[in-house]
Amino acid sequence: MAADHAIFSAKLNTQNPDAPSASAIAWSGNHIVAVGSDDQVREACDGATQVIDAHGAGVTPGIVDGHQHLFHGAEFAQGLNLDRISNLSDLRAAIAAQRKLIGPGQWLMGYALEYSAIGGPYHHSLLDDAAGDGPMFLYTLDVHTGMVNAEALKIAGVTGPMRVADNSVVVVDQDDKPTGELLEMAAMQLVLAHVPVATRSERLKWYAEAIGKQNALGITEVHLMDGNVDTVSVMRDMEEQTQLKLRVLLHHFVYPYTPIEEVEAMMQTRNLRGLRWQADGVKFMLDGVIDTGTAWLEHPDSQGAGTQPMWPELSLYHQRARQFHDAGFRIATHAIGDRAVREVLDVYEALPGGSNGRHRIEHIETSPDATISRFKPLKVTASMQPVHVRWVEHDLSDPWSQRLDTTQCAHAWRSGDIMSTGALVVLGSDWPVAPFDPRMGFFAAQKRRAHDVSFDGPIGTTRALTGAETLSGYTRNAALAVGAQDERGMLKPGMQADLVMWQEDPSLVNPNDVIDLPVLRTVVSGETVFQA
Repeated sequence: MAADHAIFSAKLNTQNPDAPSASAIAWSGNHIVAVGSDDQVREACDGATQVIDAHGAGVTPGIVDGHQHLFHGAEFAQGLNLDRISNLSDLRAAIAAQRKLIGPGQWLMGYALEYSAIGGPYHHSLLDDAAGDGPMFLYTLDVHTGMVNAEALKIAGVTGPMRVADNSVVVVDQDDKPTGELLEMAAMQLVLAHVPVATRSERLKWYAEAIGKQNALGITEVHLMDGNVDTVSVMRDMEEQTQLKLRVLLHHFVYPYTPIEEVEAMMQTRNLRGLRWQADGVKFMLDGVIDTGTAWLEHPDSQGAGTQPMWPELSLYHQRARQFHDAGFRIATHAIGDRAVREVLDVYEALPGGSNGRHRIEHIETSPDATISRFKPLKVTASMQPVHVRWVEHDLSDPWSQRLDTTQCAHAWRSGDIMSTGALVVLGSDWPVAPFDPRMGFFAAQKRRAHDVSFDGPIGTTRALTGAETLSGYTRNAALAVGAQDERGMLKPGMQADLVMWQEDPSLVNPNDVIDLPVLRTVVSGETVFQA
């Protein structure tokens, strides 16, 4: 059968070690049928083949965002984006403008709030007047803390200290009055339970819009880290409506307080899949974040916090991990602090047959040599987000650095060091925690800083990734991490036709220029989902 489409006069980075480069590629239906020289690929074409002249453009496998919250991100994006607002004055102005836009009485929702923008401990009185007439809920940049106003506390009936699950905290002042700061999800849910839920049709529209924006940046697949049983029906609906323009690898999110009935329902999804989605993963969150003292550290942080996991009964985490392991699921565990990472490795090592290349750890923001050296022999994937360095200051004046000692700061986001051990490293964004633009990831991975900061030096003392390693982390490694190495991650005959045409190969572009690198075409399963 002749190819439906073909690209000629390109510079292919195939990620196939047996044939790393080529000038042409052709596909028929969902699959690649030919990769090689222009002359070789022409043999797979006929007069009906749609031919694309790349004029020397770079072509790579499709970009996989290895850690993302696609659907929640799309919902957050309907609110106020507080990204890069760095002081209280600008924050108040943005909130006041949003209230004027949405009108009185409506819930004012915001996301990506930097801790440093508050300028110190949060109290709702700092923002009550700016928030105006109506309730307000602001997610911090890591989605581990909510900042609310007095009206939101009143609606939720939060008037003092409250017992909440998984070591979440309703922060109170010296008089036991709530400040409006809610640490971790169980505490946030006290207020979020009162926020009106959008209709399903509205949400599906938002999801499709978010997917389109990601397609335009070369993203062909996301590893979804906050799914549930309802997410399966969402993906089915979107696929039926031909709106699922990328692949979704769903990980069910299991909290310590998730009812056993819901856990059992998740397990029943193990073999469910569509053409572009599957539900074969589970996500646990062993600790929180360093900035608020909820990460689990080897020793207390500078404020005496960081001494507890998010699972009050650690044996229950062991039990749930064993259940999902035995059921054939891939386990992803959020572990940021050095103690949390070590404990997860211990749990994976103790599972029957160990990790066996199936399980992964998300984030790994600080860990010593003795810990990172265990990833390869235990066959555990390190899922990293290089762009997260965007919140760390070179002088260590930021909230993250101020919690840690100098050694822990030096061991920040060790993607290069972990990859140097031979372990599998997958790269992603954690959107909406950070922007999903993979070009930011390419920059941060190689420069170890954000592209929009004033200083030029790297964060920490660990090895940066090369451009080639970064591309592998977004492509071939991502496929290996989910057992799809025979289907995706390389440009090779028989593989799924997931590919991106760039103006130049992003792995070869000077990191200083990659931020503005145009994406010309994105193809998912042979379908062109974006064209410049």
